[in-house]
Amino acid sequence: MKHNHTIGFDATLANATPEGKGHYGRFMIEAVAAACPKRGYVRMYTEKRMPNSEYDKLELRPNVESMEPDGRVWRWFSSLWRTFGVTRDAKVGGVELYHGLANRLPFGLSRMNIRSIVTIHDLRFMRNAEDKSPIMPYIHKVLYRSTCRRADRIIAISEFAKREIVDHLNIDPDKIDVIYVGCHKRYTEKITPEQCDSVRNKYNLPANYVLSVGTITENANIEIIVEALSKSDKPIDLVIAGRATAHIERLNKVIEELNMGSRVHILHGVAADDMPAIYRNAIAYLSTSRYDGFNYHIVEALNVGTAVIATRGTSHEEAAGPDAAYVDGDNSDDMRAAIEGIATNRALRENIVNKGKEYAQRFRPEVIAYNTLKCYNRVGIEINE
Repeated sequence: MKHNHTIGFDATLANATPEGKGHYGRFMIEAVAAACPKRGYVRMYTEKRMPNSEYDKLELRPNVESMEPDGRVWRWFSSLWRTFGVTRDAKVGGVELYHGLANRLPFGLSRMNIRSIVTIHDLRFMRNAEDKSPIMPYIHKVLYRSTCRRADRIIAISEFAKREIVDHLNIDPDKIDVIYVGCHKRYTEKITPEQCDSVRNKYNLPANYVLSVGTITENANIEIIVEALSKSDKPIDLVIAGRATAHIERLNKVIEELNMGSRVHILHGVAADDMPAIYRNAIAYLSTSRYDGFNYHIVEALNVGTAVIATRGTSHEEAAGPDAAYVDGDNSDDMRAAIEGIATNRALRENIVNKGKEYAQRFRPEVIAYNTLKCYNRVGIEINE
């Protein structure tokens, strides 16, 4: 089959990381590949092939293949290959446009006459309280600015992220396209009552709970939920589904201090196919992070039909839309009132759910692909079917 254009993707995180930038990479690759099956060929470049069934599925498409470092030396120094060596491999592979999916681009693309797009997710490094090195934010800023200036165009995953790039990296806003990220198709498929019951029994979920999803870090600000529920006399528990970090020690201390051990349930290693039912069984999904370039878990909740409560600021309003419930991220009383309101007012909850499903239509894969191909067109690569 003849293809008119070959697109290269930095797929290292798409292959190696289950959440966050890994999810974004797989979603974007699949959306683009599905949108141009005849005129676009996709090469995914990854440092080292890791076991990942979701990544493997991408290669089942006839216009997608995965590439790794060629030669023993590059395999030994795969991180250097991702920064320097992949440029030559992309040229040999006929790549005309290289899309860096996770805040970085290899050097030398312009010298090889390869157009370039980079996705910048956020500038978290500039306010990362967990980073104890005073010099690292400066180093990251230099690297991000260099990447943005070398790129032919930039994709920001939210208007919030775009403002950050313009304000902190001094990048021309006309060079930046805002293109959101959607969720896996499993969240748009029908969920039966039988599936909900099966998943509830499998994970021993409580009868009434609110849900937090994502890596358990200081930035996630889960403590505010624990504090809010500790003030409530309603029989509502908290279920946390996410990977633990060192911060879980602090979270467990708060849970113990507030005597919430019996009402907080932490799930690790949840099967991806079970997550839609875990959302669906919840009274509400809570997005409480202090800083987010874009929280795609909100989009998952909207599609499943779960009410969303989010803290104000960063990009939450863009992800959840105007009809979600918004609270002050430092006010546990505000959070408690929002949780109790949605739990006890069925009409309110149904209105939030219905409006949320309507709002979620803007995050469909075909919408994301259309906007991404428009971005590619702006650098001279036209792949419209």
